Amino acid sequence: MAKSYCTRHLRSFGIVLCMHISMMLWTGLTKALGVMLPTLREQFSADTWIIGGLIAAVSATAGFAGPLSGPLDGTFGTRTAVVTSGLLSGVSLILSSFSTHIFHIALILCFLAGPALFITSILTRAMAGRHFTTGYAMAIGIGSSGHALAMMIIGPLTQVFLDVYGWRSTFQLLGAISLHLWAFAFLLRSPPNPAQARNEYLPIAFSEERELSTNELRSLDAEKRSCLRSLKGAIKAVTNQFGCSVCGRAEFWIAFPVFGCDSFAIDMWLMYFVAYANTKGFSGYEAVTFTLAGGIGNIVSKIIFGLILDQGLLQLRLSLFVTIIASSLSLLLLPWMNTYWMMMINAFLYHGLSGIVTTLSDIYTRDLLGAEDLVPAFSWIGVFTAALVLAFGIFPGLMFDKTGSYDLAFVILGCVASLPLVSLFAEVLLNRRRERSL
Repeated sequence: MAKSYCTRHLRSFGIVLCMHISMMLWTGLTKALGVMLPTLREQFSADTWIIGGLIAAVSATAGFAGPLSGPLDGTFGTRTAVVTSGLLSGVSLILSSFSTHIFHIALILCFLAGPALFITSILTRAMAGRHFTTGYAMAIGIGSSGHALAMMIIGPLTQVFLDVYGWRSTFQLLGAISLHLWAFAFLLRSPPNPAQARNEYLPIAFSEERELSTNELRSLDAEKRSCLRSLKGAIKAVTNQFGCSVCGRAEFWIAFPVFGCDSFAIDMWLMYFVAYANTKGFSGYEAVTFTLAGGIGNIVSKIIFGLILDQGLLQLRLSLFVTIIASSLSLLLLPWMNTYWMMMINAFLYHGLSGIVTTLSDIYTRDLLGAEDLVPAFSWIGVFTAALVLAFGIFPGLMFDKTGSYDLAFVILGCVASLPLVSLFAEVLLNRRRERSL
């Protein structure tokens, strides 16, 4: 029994640590590219919206690769997938240092680093959802605090690398840091019954064929002879493999805006905030100091709030309602923050509040969809979030090129951050409708 207890704790430690590292590297990639935006713009003589659009494309293609998480997990296992992803992310960043055009960097990061890191974050978050029966909020808080650590360390570190070594060596050093995920992934341990843990990847027909009658079996044999039926069955098997069925549930479309809108606002903040602070007259080092304050607020809020949630002292949906409104207001007020300490406090509050929303969104998704559907749910939420980033990721840079200011762009981001409130009201209406139908 003591051995089983120790094994479970080692498995828990490995899951949380890998989630933490993967979130740190994923956020760190976006933040590093945001810090490098002015340098890359000067180096390649490109407009702000082009560089910003290419950074947004990295996030978008990573999200579109999310549905591959289910088949990779079902075929190779979580540890093998994470080990491979860690290796790909580090190597791709090193390869980017040899690029001679901004599109070379975009292609390498879009098809290698971005998808690898995003798939890793999905698999580790889903693994935590299946593994933790207690202390889930705390585990998510610690694991996702890698986002804060990236702002605290990788943002300022990227600025130092740029000033001391130049942009090519910066990519090489960031690639070397990313290779650490490859080593940490070996700490992941498979669950005692992996087939049961990943039963969502079994074709639906597998569980239904045992109950078929003789006449139904004959009918099935006749259908198999039809090429059209065979094609239909193949398409159904593929959609089941990629977890497409989760998109047909109303709960999925309630959960998506909570994560998607918050994630979109955070990504835009990471991409453009340093450039925005520069337009307000702050230096590059002062701008990354603001991100450091945001990282501190994020990690403190996630850990403290995770402990409070695990104790059952706060209600999930009420907490979401309050934090969504507060984080939206902090973005809406950002154009009026013009002094050093006002910018510092705003960054601390915004990322502290958005960190709480991130933690609550994972718990909210599991509460709505169940632990067994977390991999396809996180994957397809990532796809639709990527579509948002790809469609609207250029608008802050485009507004700056047209107006010379980021103020209106960040006001719009504040409005986007408030949209998850619609999900909370939609859930109330859905529950009332179900109660009436009973």
